[in-house]
Amino acid sequence: MNYLRTACRLWIGSLLLCLVSTSPATADEKTPGVKRVRFYTAPAEGGNASLSIVPGDYYTVGSPALSADGEKLAFDGRESQNGESFQDGKIMVVNADGSDLEAIGSGVMPSWSPQGKRIAFSQISPSGVAMMHADGSQRKLIEEGGWGVQWSPDGRKIAYSVSSSGKANIRIYDLIEETKTDLFPEGESPYNSLYWNMTWSPDSNWLCFKGHKASDNTYDVATVNVAGMKAGYKVHYNHQEAPYADFAWHPQGDKIVFAAGPQPRQFLQFNPAEDKAPEPLAIKVNGTIIGDICFTPDGQYLLFNVSGTEE
Repeated sequence: MNYLRTACRLWIGSLLLCLVSTSPATADEKTPGVKRVRFYTAPAEGGNASLSIVPGDYYTVGSPALSADGEKLAFDGRESQNGESFQDGKIMVVNADGSDLEAIGSGVMPSWSPQGKRIAFSQISPSGVAMMHADGSQRKLIEEGGWGVQWSPDGRKIAYSVSSSGKANIRIYDLIEETKTDLFPEGESPYNSLYWNMTWSPDSNWLCFKGHKASDNTYDVATVNVAGMKAGYKVHYNHQEAPYADFAWHPQGDKIVFAAGPQPRQFLQFNPAEDKAPEPLAIKVNGTIIGDICFTPDGQYLLFNVSGTEE
């Protein structure tokens, strides 16, 4: 409990500092009409959003992930204004107040270990899931062909998607036992595609994800138990139009937030323990919500990316 209170104080202090003085602006950023992506924060219950972090010369950024102590933000970025594409994606790390922005290596979709000493991520070439130290050293490929890796809050497991014979599955790699387990029994996955940036429940027992169903060409937002589909599986949202593939699970476990709809997207929220359709989460922001999102460790704020031309 003392650790959580300390983490909350660290995050709130950093948040207040960055709202007063965001990271250094580039010359282009100060020029009206230049479109780029920034990170904003808003209260978890909705309301007005505030500019939080301007990611330097990286005009396209996504997949934000806060370390468990709230002191560091990891995300992926590229200098799209200079012609960089997805293949040029880099893992970025920055202090919560926007200082000391650093590219620590190629890759996308970072996920912190609970102690903040390592980062799991998706490697672009060769495609696969990998790990490295938080300074970018000692990169290690875990599984070629895997994608969208996420580290469990208890630190024991990582989860990522795999595909075989037209079926997509979620694979759990137990870092202690060094075993790999698929959550859908062989041949029984209802999905031909599973997307990146799934999220763990705070107790490390469930995963929330986006999947595409070949049977009717619709998209699900669903949760599945890490003991396997037969231990628990539930669809919370189904639609012909694809929702955005990033999810944030509140630290208390009673709320999941994701974005859906055409641009400008809107955030939706639901309690995974209830049989209720997701409801809108009203957030007012100066720009266009993209959909990449995470909660702060204390659960008081959401941090997400927004596209726009100026604050």
